[in-house]
Amino acid sequence: MQNDTAVNLPSGSNKKNTVYVAGLAPEVNADQLLAAFVTFGDIIDIKIPHEIHDQSKHRGFAFITFSHPSDAQDAIDNFDLNELPGYQGRGKFLKCSLANPDRFASEGGGSGRFDKAIWATDQWQQAHGEKPRDEVEVEGQ
Repeated sequence: MQNDTAVNLPSGSNKKNTVYVAGLAPEVNADQLLAAFVTFGDIIDIKIPHEIHDQSKHRGFAFITFSHPSDAQDAIDNFDLNELPGYQGRGKFLKCSLANPDRFASEGGGSGRFDKAIWATDQWQQAHGEKPRDEVEVEGQ
């Protein structure tokens, strides 16, 4: 199991195997998620993103990747709007859905964040054939 790291899945895989789980209590860890979700099928990976400023705290959500899309759908059907075992009665209901693919993570070889203006990309400059006005003004000064 890995936290905050990517796993290389087979090239034919798609994101329909990954479940987004929100509403986690601060004490929840990967082992507890594994114990709860493994009943639906083989789990390839569990990612629990942590706070940037405090790596000891997670952000309240996780991504669980199953080996088969049907297993992921079974997990969603059973856990969406339900409580995680061991945390009943706390009012923390899970929100489970298929994870959206992170279409920006692979672009530009960057951190996967929106850390670059769209007009600063080679793709934009090729499509529009010019530099943005604010960059042209700065260069001319």
